[in-house]
Amino acid sequence: MKKEIIKLKGTIDGVKIYLDANSEISVIITSLYEKLRQFRTFFGDGHCNIYFAGRELTASDKMRLEAVVSAMLPESNINYGERKRLGNDIEKTLKLPNDLTSQKIAEEEKRDEDLEKIKEVVTTNFKSSRARFYEGIVKNGKTVESDGHLILVGDVEEGGKLEAVGNVIVMGSIKGSVEAGCMGNDGAYIAAIDFEPTDVRIAKQYRRFEKSEHNTENKCKRAYLINNQICVEDFLLKR
Repeated sequence: MKKEIIKLKGTIDGVKIYLDANSEISVIITSLYEKLRQFRTFFGDGHCNIYFAGRELTASDKMRLEAVVSAMLPESNINYGERKRLGNDIEKTLKLPNDLTSQKIAEEEKRDEDLEKIKEVVTTNFKSSRARFYEGIVKNGKTVESDGHLILVGDVEEGGKLEAVGNVIVMGSIKGSVEAGCMGNDGAYIAAIDFEPTDVRIAKQYRRFEKSEHNTENKCKRAYLINNQICVEDFLLKR
């Protein structure tokens, strides 16, 4: 019997996500993305409480989990540990309905592929549960793209490039180029654990970075637009 790494339990005010205590965090991150993608139709507009439980988590683990959830369910609230019971609160394991067969899932994935060929009209308050999850190193001359948000677990080497219609979150270092909001979404942002890009673009605004600008103690940063200018600030983890 296949080991269940991620288990979802519906609660009265959201979803509790149990994480396997013995699996590698990278395996959990991949499994979480797949589980949320599989169940995303159940979350509607994504307004819900998410509770992580089942294992001890480091600050880095939490950041990686939050990156996946924020990209897939941008309107959710993330919590850790057991939630408080509310009256006759009943938890229910979430299961796929009978009509969501492998054929239905395949059809949904085919529609997703077709959508990649369509240029959507994107407003400044872009909200999407669509995200591409990519694991690996983006080497010189390679470009990784997403028509929603983009989550990279790995590094972008100098000469490598990321492009996304939504936000870009890098669980590693950026040494190359990154473009977020590439269809005019000026509410998009770029976040990375090690933020040292050669240049970034958000919507129509472009900024090139000199190497001297990256000599800071805290390299975990986020870039976003204020008054049509790209600003960079320290990116702090939620507590």
